[in-house]
Amino acid sequence: MSDEERKRPRLIERFLARCSSLVAHHLRPITRYRLDKKSPLAIWGALSVLTLVAFLLRVSHLDAQSLWRDEVDVIRFASGPLPQLVQSLVKAQHNGPLYHILMRGWLGLAGDSEFALRYPSLCFGVLTVPLIYQLGRRLVGRRSALMAALLVVVAPYLVWYGQDAKMYALVLALTLLAMICQLKALTTGRRRWWLGFVVVTSFSLYVHLLSALMIPVYAAIFLLAWPRYQRRWRGWLVSFGALTLPYVPLGIWQLPLILNSYETGHPFYPINQVVALLFNLYSRGVAMVGDWPVVAAFVFAMLGGIFSLGERGSARRHTAGGPFDLGGLRVRAFLLLWLFLPVVLVYLASLRVPVFEPRYLIFVAPAFYLLTALGLVSLSRLSRTVAGLSLGVLLSFSLLGVWVQATIPIKSNFRAAAAYVMAHRRNDAPIMFQMPYVRYTFDYYFDGDYTALEGPWTNDGKTEAQVAEVMTRLLEDEADVWLVASESWLWDSRDLARAWLDQNAHLVESASFALVDVYHYQRR
Repeated sequence: MSDEERKRPRLIERFLARCSSLVAHHLRPITRYRLDKKSPLAIWGALSVLTLVAFLLRVSHLDAQSLWRDEVDVIRFASGPLPQLVQSLVKAQHNGPLYHILMRGWLGLAGDSEFALRYPSLCFGVLTVPLIYQLGRRLVGRRSALMAALLVVVAPYLVWYGQDAKMYALVLALTLLAMICQLKALTTGRRRWWLGFVVVTSFSLYVHLLSALMIPVYAAIFLLAWPRYQRRWRGWLVSFGALTLPYVPLGIWQLPLILNSYETGHPFYPINQVVALLFNLYSRGVAMVGDWPVVAAFVFAMLGGIFSLGERGSARRHTAGGPFDLGGLRVRAFLLLWLFLPVVLVYLASLRVPVFEPRYLIFVAPAFYLLTALGLVSLSRLSRTVAGLSLGVLLSFSLLGVWVQATIPIKSNFRAAAAYVMAHRRNDAPIMFQMPYVRYTFDYYFDGDYTALEGPWTNDGKTEAQVAEVMTRLLEDEADVWLVASESWLWDSRDLARAWLDQNAHLVESASFALVDVYHYQRR
């Protein structure tokens, strides 16, 4: 082999080594920048991944659950005459009129399929992830904010309402956005942030009536921040005064409801049951997956967040993620106020007229997850093993809860009930509904014509003889009848209508689905 042939491989090796050295030299700072936990690129990368996972969890099995009556109501109200829909903005007992107006435009573009109907809630649910991070980094720091975003991504309760065609995911996003606007207004003093706070909060009032319970919480954060941000009192006073103007139309029709008791359909819960129910829903989801391990992990983490176990340095450490400086102790006090003040207010209102429904208070959920995230980060300073085990339990059972919600029918399964009736109904037998309002949900899935009968309302104290008279008149010329019963306790708590059918007709067949029972009777 000649000298030139020997030198050629060496030259190639040197050239490649030089190229590798140059590439490594130029990539080194980029690699360090990306891997640096404090770099904006790493944080936004992590947040982007969390947002993508939130989307995948919510879009998967989006149409797995059958629509229930409140979701079908969205189609009914949004598809009604526009003047009537606009009048509902100031009409008594019409909650969420602005949401129905927004959905009117969406349904006109996307149609009224289950997937299309629920897709806006999915989008608002996904938006909650970056919003809770933006709020959390100003209150509890970047690490705790990312942890809260992770908990929101996998929270079964929030995934459930990110797949529900109602306004609750939107209410949650608006609450977080309003809070961010207020914190920005306090730190910068700029009018645009005060204006944004007023607009977003006013918007939320017309999306859900009980969003008004957040106004005392918004006031609480300013009072807690008074020593540092007292110079913003003029902007705060003007913005809160401006909130009364959009609330006037709502207040006009609310006043008679406040002064006079009326039937809401909601049971009364003692305050301890209210707190226990909300805690279980936020930690275990609507399917209530898991038991003491999940409850213990959340309690342990929340206590760590409340008392900041393992906290080092000053209270400023928790607010280093943003310019808003409230202080560690005041932050925890504010999160507790956010978590409990609306609950107490709803309970006090329920002493006169029961209005508590867990989903109505979905806007307090961020405080729950922020406190839990703060506790997990604080626990990690004491013991990474304990914090890791706690987080592992929370994530494992949360994902299990999301899977259970997606695979087991939980909502009233009118999809299966209507399919059963269509497959077994051989003639033009009428269909009786108990309660009658569920007919709209049944009609969404039923393909064909039929005669609908309204089952008798017996909760007004009707006797068996009176029910017999009504049933005889309804079925006077009918040889057989189908009975579709769902939430019948709201209409016929003593089940007198079906008792009359059992006595005066022969049960041919029946089937039970989630929250829906179907019976086929033939007259004797």
